[in-house]
Amino acid sequence: MAERERVAINPAGSQPPGVPLTPGIRAGGFIFVSGQVGRGTVGGQAVLGADVREQTAFCLDNIKRVLEAGGSSMDRVVKCTVFMTDIGQFAEMNQVYQSYFSGEPPARTTVQVVALARPNLLVEIEAIALA
Repeated sequence: MAERERVAINPAGSQPPGVPLTPGIRAGGFIFVSGQVGRGTVGGQAVLGADVREQTAFCLDNIKRVLEAGGSSMDRVVKCTVFMTDIGQFAEMNQVYQSYFSGEPPARTTVQVVALARPNLLVEIEAIALA
């Protein structure tokens, strides 16, 4: 791939997000993963995580799928941004988050936001990884 090329990453089986975004973009030696929310697929059905722990796991599983579809992996993540609607749940989110990264974790910023794009979402995570 040429250094200036931009390639969309759409994992197999992904449903269109319903908004104008691409799950991932490979460009300049990096993969940029759009914010992933606390929804996942269980038995072919879209499911909202019940609490911040489950939603964090769905976010990170979704990031993992995008990265793998782009030829990368979680151990190549260099930066994450975590958006939470209740920073009081930081410890619970962090416990799940750390289980997804072995060795040195990526750089990270965590911020509290008033709301996320849909009702009942508690966390959203975006990532940048080496391609």
